[in-house]
Amino acid sequence: MSCDDLLQNEMHTMRESLSILVVDDMKFSCEFIRRALKKEGYTKIDVINSAPEALEYLQKTPVDVLLADWMMPEMDGLELTRRIRELDNENLHYTSIVLLTAKDDSDSIRNAFSEGIDDYIVKPPNQIEMAARVYSAGRVAAIQNNLLQTTQTLKRMFETKCTIDNITGLGRKDDTYKRFSALLKQARHRGGSTCSAILKIGNIDKLAETHGEEVKEQIISNVANRICAMVRPMDLVGHLNPNDFLIAMYTCDTNHTPCHTFKRILSGINQRPYKTSAGFLEVKCTMSVSSSHDDIETTDIDDILKTSYIKLID
Repeated sequence: MSCDDLLQNEMHTMRESLSILVVDDMKFSCEFIRRALKKEGYTKIDVINSAPEALEYLQKTPVDVLLADWMMPEMDGLELTRRIRELDNENLHYTSIVLLTAKDDSDSIRNAFSEGIDDYIVKPPNQIEMAARVYSAGRVAAIQNNLLQTTQTLKRMFETKCTIDNITGLGRKDDTYKRFSALLKQARHRGGSTCSAILKIGNIDKLAETHGEEVKEQIISNVANRICAMVRPMDLVGHLNPNDFLIAMYTCDTNHTPCHTFKRILSGINQRPYKTSAGFLEVKCTMSVSSSHDDIETTDIDDILKTSYIKLID
């Protein structure tokens, strides 16, 4: 397939997929533009006869290209442009804006571009020129929206990286608090209780002094792996700080606190030495358990965890 064929296919695809909104208080102008664009192959064209109605429409249905008359009652094209740019910022979307105008003086055009328009067409519009400018505006919208999507993807990746601890692969403190809060709300809404435990690696600092930070990280990672192997998939495990882990689980029985489950976990943590680059090392962990029932007023995570730290025992 030649370059010309590829270009023609791209243009055909663009014309069929591009969403266009025409805004003009003169109905015959809207109909002229709609028919002209239809004739040039554009298919997704909506028409609205006032700027306020156009804003209501765009709040629910974003479009790729907006063709609007500059001079309209209630709200002119420049004010509409300002409002659309605000809406775009809220919705993480980019709308290419092309104004139709009888103005062609430099000051007016410069002002219009400073307000955020992408292009303008002098009235009365030439059908072929208008179709070409709409195509160009559609390409601008596609590029901008792809950039927005890529930025959001990178932002989510960055946020995920920031919330996940590199050593353990578990959520850091903020992420753990967020998930624990959701667990507490679940218990309150569904009835039942949330049982949580603080597991503390008691001798980790002494081991680090003796064997170094690399060994410390190996121990923390191994403890995390051992915890995850002994809890249910739906249970919460988080890394609050280098020495402390949070384990939380929901139970529908408010009269039952699964202390035996936490004892089993603690026993498994302390049962065997941990393999490190310095050899097999004994790790001494302690744990405390607390419970938050649906009839208990507080769901403050710091209060619950503070109680757990006070109760911290071997």
